[in-house]
Order: sequence, then structure tokens, then C-alpha cells
Amino acid sequence: MKKAIEMMGVSKTNMYQYFKSANLKRETVNTITSIFNVKEEEIWGDDLSKSNGRPARFKGNGEPNMWVVPIKAQGGFLEGYGDTVLMDRNIEKIYFPFIGSECFAFEIEGLSMLTEYVPGEYFVGTPVENFNHLVKGRVYVFQTIDGIIIKEFAKIEDENIYLRSLNEDYNPVKPIHLKEVKRVYQREMIIKN
Repeated sequence: MKKAIEMMGVSKTNMYQYFKSANLKRETVNTITSIFNVKEEEIWGDDLSKSNGRPARFKGNGEPNMWVVPIKAQGGFLEGYGDTVLMDRNIEKIYFPFIGSECFAFEIEGLSMLTEYVPGEYFVGTPVENFNHLVKGRVYVFQTIDGIIIKEFAKIEDENIYLRSLNEDYNPVKPIHLKEVKRVYQREMIIKN
């Protein structure tokens, strides 16, 4: 919540009022859609032009559900890209109203995923249950024994996961052995600065 309050530039009281309100000022809606890179439909839900349309509530129950990971998702060459992975300490958990389940926010760093993923933006993702759920051509955040990276998934072959950068200057990417991957996060949304 703290990060969302800072990004919106409002008081904690105002932020809580936004979560509970069925009616928001146009300026507030425009600010939310811009800062959190969401569509207006994601805020309101159903098509309000329909006779049975009704405003949607924010997801979740107001309890903290998003872990803001202090280690940046590296968009660079795979070797020597990360800090030590510290997923169990120094992580702030806040309420993020646009996702109803537990999620993780990773700040993007590096240029290998330009132009779609820009340094300073946040990749908000939810954990993938197993490697069989990965889809070729989609971008994921990979938590490995060496650090955290953001890359496009290519394939799994011979116990290795093959990834690629969107910025061709950073290809090829060295494959990662499956045993070195601790967790994978699928994209739910990007928070732009």
C-alpha cells in the first residue's frame, strides 16, 4: 500500500476511500489507469453502458497480497546478473487492489527486454505452478539460484530452459538447468513510472 500511495501522491485515507468507492472522479480514474497501466474496465468491471452493468470492486479484501521484492529483475546477459536471492527477508508486503491473490512486484533493470519492458517499471506476477504451464513466446520472471531475471520463454529441452531477450543485441541467452530455477512468475501487469 505504501508504494501505491507514493505513486499516486495521495494520503493513506484517500487511498482507502478509493478502494471503497463505487464512484471515482474522472481525474482519479485517469491517474490510476496511467500509473498502474490498467484499463478502465479493470477498475470498473462490467460494461457500464449495459442496463445490468455495475461497478466492480477492487479485488482482494484489503489485506496485504503483493510482495515488493527488493532485488531487481535483470534484463541483461545471464552471467553475473544478480544479487544473492533473499526471498525470505526484507520484503515488504502491501495491498494491491488489482490482483485478488498473492503476487510479487519486481523492478525491471537492464536493457535486454526493451522496448516492451523498461528499466524502473515493475513486473507484477503470480507464481507458475510448474514448468508445463510455461507458454512459448511469453515473458516471465525467473528466480534462480543466482538471481532474478526477466526473459521470454523459448523451450525446455534436455533438462534446460531456453530463454531469449526481446532486444536482439542481448541474444543468445545461456540456457539454465531446470534444477537452478527456484520459481517462475507469470505476468499479470506492468506498473509504469
